[in-house]
Amino acid sequence: MTYSILRFDAPMMSFGAPIVSEEGLIQPFPALSMMTGMLANALGYDRREPEKHERLQRGLSYAVREDMPGEKIVDYQTADLGHPHLQAKSKGGSVAWTTWGTLDQRGSGNTATTNIRNREYWAGAVYTVALNVQHLAAEQIEAALRKPERPLFIGRQPCLPGVRMYQGTVEAERPQEALADEETFATDEEGTRLMPKRLWYACDADTSGNVMPVTDARDWTNQIHVGERFICEKAMPKRWLTAIDALSQRST
Repeated sequence: MTYSILRFDAPMMSFGAPIVSEEGLIQPFPALSMMTGMLANALGYDRREPEKHERLQRGLSYAVREDMPGEKIVDYQTADLGHPHLQAKSKGGSVAWTTWGTLDQRGSGNTATTNIRNREYWAGAVYTVALNVQHLAAEQIEAALRKPERPLFIGRQPCLPGVRMYQGTVEAERPQEALADEETFATDEEGTRLMPKRLWYACDADTSGNVMPVTDARDWTNQIHVGERFICEKAMPKRWLTAIDALSQRST
C-alpha cells in the first residue's frame, strides 16, 4: 500500500479534542476529524457538503510519529459577541457558543458581555504522518497538498505550516511500518537528524500495550464528535533509533 508522508512542523499546532465549554483542549496526536478537515480543505470541499467529509473520514488510515515534543501553551482569548454581524437573523437560527455548559444562541440576549475562551496549542513540535485514503490515489493527495484549493493549517487557522507538508510516498503494509522507512526521518534547521519519541496508530481494543479509547471522529452533518476508536501509543522501537543514529553517523 502507498502511504503519503506528511511533515507537521509549525510554530503552533492544534490537535483538537472534543471541546468542553470555553476550554479548547488538545490531544497529543492529530485527531481523525482534524486530518479529515485539513485534507477536505486542500481538496476544496465545502463545509456544506457533509457527505464528502464523511466519505473522506471513513477512508482515512494513518500513523503518527512524534519527532520532537512540543510545549503546551494556552491562548487566552476574549470574544465580544454583541456585534451585530455576530447575531443570527432570527432568534434560534444558529448556535454560537457554549459558556459554562450552557448553549448561547446568537440573538438569545446572552451575548452582550465579553466571553472568555482558552485555546491550547503545541508549540515547537515536529510530527511525521503516514497517510492513506482508501478512495484517493497518492497522486491526488500530493496534488492537493502541493497546490491546495485553500490555505493549509494544522488544526486551527493560526497554525500555518512552517515547512512543506508533503514529503513523498512510501510503500508499506501498515502506516506505522511506513514510518520506519529512513526516507521519512526528519532533521532540524541545522540538518541534525531528530530522534523520535513516540508513535500512535489505530488498533484493536484488545491489543497489548498502551491502548486508549478516543472520540475524535466528527459527525459532519451535526458538527459534533462521535463514536469511539482505539489508539496504540508506543515508545519508539530501539531498532528505529539505532537506524537513525547510524544514518546520522554516515552523514557526518
